[in-house]
Amino acid sequence: MTTTATVKDLRTIRHVPKPGEHQLSINLGLADAATVLDFTREMGLGFEVVQIHTRQGIEIHALLLCKQSESLPFGSKLSDKLDELATRVSPDAIRHVYGRLSAA
Repeated sequence: MTTTATVKDLRTIRHVPKPGEHQLSINLGLADAATVLDFTREMGLGFEVVQIHTRQGIEIHALLLCKQSESLPFGSKLSDKLDELATRVSPDAIRHVYGRLSAA
């Protein structure tokens, strides 16, 4: 039996984003926090520490982006830097998910 407990006063975001919403985050259980902090400073990004409930339990993430957009909400510079970050942390730590819009 697996038990999970919510971290008090830490905002919870949905595992599956709302329709049209992009979430870009780094799983702090899979990445060195200092490396993530250096990355966000280098990119001029802010972040919020959040929790995400998954089937495996609760994950703690640095949420870099949570935005409604029908297109990719970050440019090629950030995309290239995320590729570079993936060489310094586990690529599995980087999470970009999109809540698909319903078909008309």
